[in-house]
Amino acid sequence: MTDEARFRALFDEQYRAIARYFLARGHVAAAAEDLVAATFEVAWRQLDAVPAGDGAVAWLFAVARNHSRNARRKTQRDAALISDLAPTVASFDELAIERREEFAETIHALGQLKALDRDLILLVTWDELTPSQAGAVLGLRPKAARSRLHRARQRLAALLTTETPAASATARAQVADHRDEGPHDA
Repeated sequence: MTDEARFRALFDEQYRAIARYFLARGHVAAAAEDLVAATFEVAWRQLDAVPAGDGAVAWLFAVARNHSRNARRKTQRDAALISDLAPTVASFDELAIERREEFAETIHALGQLKALDRDLILLVTWDELTPSQAGAVLGLRPKAARSRLHRARQRLAALLTTETPAASATARAQVADHRDEGPHDA
């Protein structure tokens, strides 16, 4: 029997059992399919190590168990990372009613800026990058990024002051604080 024929027979005989194994352990269908594929990929690559006869079933289940455990660990690591990276700022729904208007006005003013200026401001204020780092993200040289950021902050402050007369003093003050840093702050 050729390697391909042996693998096909193994796959045909054990596919359902391996798929049930993953589904029974709580893996969602799409993840279970990926894990089944990974299990049979190992079987194909290590076909010489797969025992003949009934030993093949136990060998496949051992590989499946390892994949299942690795997937669980990855899910736990991903959840921990997401938790660590979760924003510390309240979402719009969690803001007090008084702050929602301020937030909406600021978003509206940001929306009136050029995309590059808006991204530069957000990278510096929201993501806490230095102007030089934000410039690198956007393909700007450090000096150009600082100058552009300074002008963008001035335009944003003007928009908050003139075009949205109801903008809160807090929003204007926050922009002014950053504007006072000047164009050469790193």
